[in-house]
Amino acid sequence: MNSKIVFGQYYHSDSLFHKMDPRLKIVCLFLVMITIFLINNLAILGGFLVFILTLIKISKVPFSKFLNSLKFIFIMLIFTVVFQLLFNTGGALIVDVDFNLTYINLSIIIVLFTLYFLSKKIIKKYRFLLFLVVLVIAFVIQYYLNFGVSIVDYNISIYEQGFLISAKIILRIVCLIFISSLLTLTTKPTDLNNGLESLFMPLKIIKVNTSILAMMISIALRFIPTLINEADKILKAQASRGVDFSEGRLKDKITQIIALLIPMFVIAYKRAEDLAYAMEARGYIPGEKRSRLNELKYKASDWIMFSFCIVLLGVFIYLKVEYKI
Repeated sequence: MNSKIVFGQYYHSDSLFHKMDPRLKIVCLFLVMITIFLINNLAILGGFLVFILTLIKISKVPFSKFLNSLKFIFIMLIFTVVFQLLFNTGGALIVDVDFNLTYINLSIIIVLFTLYFLSKKIIKKYRFLLFLVVLVIAFVIQYYLNFGVSIVDYNISIYEQGFLISAKIILRIVCLIFISSLLTLTTKPTDLNNGLESLFMPLKIIKVNTSILAMMISIALRFIPTLINEADKILKAQASRGVDFSEGRLKDKITQIIALLIPMFVIAYKRAEDLAYAMEARGYIPGEKRSRLNELKYKASDWIMFSFCIVLLGVFIYLKVEYKI
């Protein structure tokens, strides 16, 4: 399986988090998430991120796994931050920079972006990071090269409120992604399914089939990375046959996407059929009471971690009410 896909993966280790009961682990995850949303102070959010990084260190999971989990939301995160920085004008003015775009500057910038697009076949990794570097160089050129015939003058102003909100967005989302990745990376899919089924038990009062609900969530978590991996294989197979998904007219791109969706649908259907046969062969009956090879049991360390999360949430609720942090 592609190691860059973090969602739904399990990393084997012998840390405290790996040995923790999945039921309390899920509950602690939600308690920590609520705590993160309660924090509105930038310095405390930064301290909370350090706390989560400490938990990651204790988990003995490579930090690169957690960084890979940010890849899928990186563009959206950058867009949100830039939008806040440019259009939120509350508070004091922090940065006020004037730019002058001349014909010479424009020519250099066009050459830079042309080289960026031509380098696609040579430099295939870190394309978005390279794009940001080119963008920064373009702004530096406009700021320092002021000679030549001017085309347009414009101003970029960053205000205190926009800066604070964008920083809070970054810290809050990174904390949420890291703590949710900590759950999936330290919990086996089977344990996660058993934990969810046990937590959903009260829903039986309102006639909800908790075992089927838990199984659906577990299968989704298990097969999302598998299907992403299959899509990557199909993309490479199509590319080896001369298909380029980044070029062509809109009509050609729609045809190329259909060429990707059809085999994906067939693969998903085939895997679902194989899974259904495998479950039937092993005597799985939806809704029936089943025994488990390893029964879930709470340990003293589980209750200590749960108590810590409860106290942590209580402290921040108190600080939120009394001091408006």
